[in-house]
Amino acid sequence: MRIRNFRRESFIDFPGRGVSSVVFTPGCNYKCPACHAKHLLEKGENIDTKEFFDHLDSREGWIEGVVICGGEPTSQTGLMHFCEKLKKRGLAIKLDTNGSDYIVLEDLLKEKIVDYVAMDVKGPLSLYPSITGKEPKKFKDDIEKAIATVSHFPDYEFRTTIVPVIRRNKEINFMTPEEIGETAKLIYDCTLKKESKYFLQSFVPRKEELINSRLEKFSETPRWRLEEGKKEAIKYLPKCEIR
Repeated sequence: MRIRNFRRESFIDFPGRGVSSVVFTPGCNYKCPACHAKHLLEKGENIDTKEFFDHLDSREGWIEGVVICGGEPTSQTGLMHFCEKLKKRGLAIKLDTNGSDYIVLEDLLKEKIVDYVAMDVKGPLSLYPSITGKEPKKFKDDIEKAIATVSHFPDYEFRTTIVPVIRRNKEINFMTPEEIGETAKLIYDCTLKKESKYFLQSFVPRKEELINSRLEKFSETPRWRLEEGKKEAIKYLPKCEIR
């Protein structure tokens, strides 16, 4: 599996674990205009996986888990083998994913190798082409199957970043509270679980780091939008929180 970079220690990226290391994989099948990880989607030099495992071995007994994020980790060949090597070291695994490859998620679930999955549900399905910058074939079925699969992992969460959306009429404005409600309903309809954890997150503009520079002029998501979105979301997912 390719690793572009890693964070040696984190106290916040793996809920329920004290200290984790965070792996960043390059590449993604989406091209979200509001993505702030443009550097992971461009060509660049990757590190030797041995360097990462040497780091883990040097922190044996201190590092409790590993977070695998990107980019999109499920597009990486060797993901399963990478997870197996982590498990042999007695480490917990958290996977961050956009849910675009439900088959990989099903395989990971079947092998009982991932402890926690965090899936980015970009918005209501009607906005997926705008938010992801793609018109993927059969994306509706794929996303619905991914949401259902994620809800069967030992621990999991769904999250949505309230981003500025480039509409079909070329206007740009933030996702509305009603659209957040539609997103929460999508998650509930796929899982039939009101207890699912659902987090709303702020869009944070980062100059020269966003895929679409037009969005750099927007401010961070206003707090009132998050609050209004939460009001709509808790109708379907009562555990919705603002992160």
